[in-house]
Amino acid sequence: MFPVLRYSVTNKPMTQNITQEHLILLAYGELNAQERKLVESAMAANPDLRSFYQSVLQSKQLLNTIEEEPHPTTLAIISEHSHDSHTEAV
Repeated sequence: MFPVLRYSVTNKPMTQNITQEHLILLAYGELNAQERKLVESAMAANPDLRSFYQSVLQSKQLLNTIEEEPHPTTLAIISEHSHDSHTEAV
């Protein structure tokens, strides 16, 4: 698990804290143009933010490769239940 990252960016007239949540939102294209620019400038100034962002991108890529299948026991139970329901209806 990564430590909590927080990076403050002073953007006239206020200060914005950049957190891991911002980096995850960036990876999924969920930030508006102004937020994206702010986060990208924070990453340019902070290697920890860049490192975490790269980890997020790698995790996102790995998650997209997962193909999940039901356990064979689950399929057997469903099939048996379906068969039983069909024979009761006939």
